[in-house]
Amino acid sequence: MKKYGIRRAYDLRRLIRSKGIAFAKGSPDMFVSLLRELYVKVVGDAEVQPSKIVSTMSNYRLAPKDSIIALTCKHYGINTILTFDEDFKRIPWLEVVP
Repeated sequence: MKKYGIRRAYDLRRLIRSKGIAFAKGSPDMFVSLLRELYVKVVGDAEVQPSKIVSTMSNYRLAPKDSIIALTCKHYGINTILTFDEDFKRIPWLEVVP
């Protein structure tokens, strides 16, 4: 979206970091369109066994919700994640967008 200077996922991260998500509230359709253009998948949490959550927490030193996010990505075959959370860099099946 040229309006915001966004050409790739990293630019979206920069925009959210500088302005917060409030910019999308004024135009939810624009935000959804932007996500589509950047090939961003929005998915619900995968139902995972509690033992897998605990194992992932322990193996990668993650909080419970981060473990669920990592396992959800694995479930859906998502290998790249846009996040400000540095903890996801410890997950071998995920590439964290800088």
